Amino acid sequence: MRRWRRFLPLSISILALFFFTYLRRRMPATWATTIPDELPLAGHERLLILAPHCDDETLGCAGLILAARHLGLEVRVVIATNGDGYLFATMEEFRRVYPRYADFIRMGTVRQQESLRALALLDVAADQVSFLSYPDRGLAAFWNDHWSVAAPYRSPYSGLTRSVYPLTYNPNSVYAGEDLLADLCSILRSYHPDLIVYPHPNDMHPDHWALSAFTRLTLALIEREDADYRPATYVYLIHRPAFPLPKGLRVQHGLFPPVALYNVTPHWLRLDLSREDVKLKWQAIYAYRSQLFFIRELLESFIRTNELFAEREPALLPRLADGNPLNPETWRDMDNHPVQPVQVDPIGDFIVTRALAPADLVALYAGESRDNSLAACIQVRGRVTPTQRYLLRIMAVTPHGITHHVARRNYFFQRSSPSAYVNGCYVCTQVPLSQLGNPALLFVGAEVQGAQVGVLDQTAWQLLLRAE
Repeated sequence: MRRWRRFLPLSISILALFFFTYLRRRMPATWATTIPDELPLAGHERLLILAPHCDDETLGCAGLILAARHLGLEVRVVIATNGDGYLFATMEEFRRVYPRYADFIRMGTVRQQESLRALALLDVAADQVSFLSYPDRGLAAFWNDHWSVAAPYRSPYSGLTRSVYPLTYNPNSVYAGEDLLADLCSILRSYHPDLIVYPHPNDMHPDHWALSAFTRLTLALIEREDADYRPATYVYLIHRPAFPLPKGLRVQHGLFPPVALYNVTPHWLRLDLSREDVKLKWQAIYAYRSQLFFIRELLESFIRTNELFAEREPALLPRLADGNPLNPETWRDMDNHPVQPVQVDPIGDFIVTRALAPADLVALYAGESRDNSLAACIQVRGRVTPTQRYLLRIMAVTPHGITHHVARRNYFFQRSSPSAYVNGCYVCTQVPLSQLGNPALLFVGAEVQGAQVGVLDQTAWQLLLRAE
């Protein structure tokens, strides 16, 4: 009986959460009308849309493509992966309980053709579509672990370390971050778009947030080459809890951003679709026949009266005048003001993080100290505990290449290398910038892992520019 009493509060919380979710799924989507600003298209000439998988470009940007074509803009679509790692769709498509490598590759070819058919309905010709043909569910591994072409990623679905698809932008590329970055740089240099749309950094799908990070890195490098090149950039969202709401086919409803992201991305823009454009988007989404059996509800949830986009800008790396590098509450900038987080994370946006405060990331702090070291800290909602693993990732971009640095606080406070230090609700690290190659810009990100369930929460990667 005592054991039951201990679990009673948790049981009530779980029931309340499911009830709340049930109600939210049935709430009318009228909040989109409260987004006052429209996405500006006038004055642009060349639109580039970057999509992680075959269908994302249509789900997030079909209306944008139609509006751009109506205004006479050139439109180019770049799809990073062929979606060849979707196990259940491959099983259904080829009637195999245990698909072979060849089946996954065939699935990628099917999905490429679906994108070409969908985009043709949106007035985008096949020669304006580029398939980079990198591995489905592999882009985050490129970013974190397989940067060098000397140690490429091997797809568990195709068994390959390079593309065999005839439709591949760079047939010589291998599955590594270096080559994906090189492809994106090549496309931006040759096409020179003045309007770029790419995935939201807080999209929870690893391929989406990774492509977002790769895009921002590409832009930063190209803009450093050419100080006059400053394209307009916007992000779109596909995968987040409670998005879109309500689920399913609601062609009379508007699309609105998840409440949890308002503190992270406060400035959202809308693009209203005409009835005819809604109908064309509907037809284009239905061109993805291989996806309809399993995720029809999700696909149909994007057939709405508007599309959503947001603005995300890089941040300046603060210079610290004072404070303990391992306690951001003491940090002061050069004007003696408290240093604000460089990245805020939504609180309690997953079931696990609502229940586990030590696994719920709140913010990410970073600053350059007087001794030319980088101080970086993770903040969680509760006190740091030994039952989670905390990782603070740093990517330094130098003229000589990319340097990765990971500070870990492991389960049960095992010795870590490089070490991270615990201070209440913070996990911090300090590393000399010379050790990182004196970078002009950095990316920082953080995640919390559980002993058995992998990633429990993670921040978006933030691009930080060092002051000249």
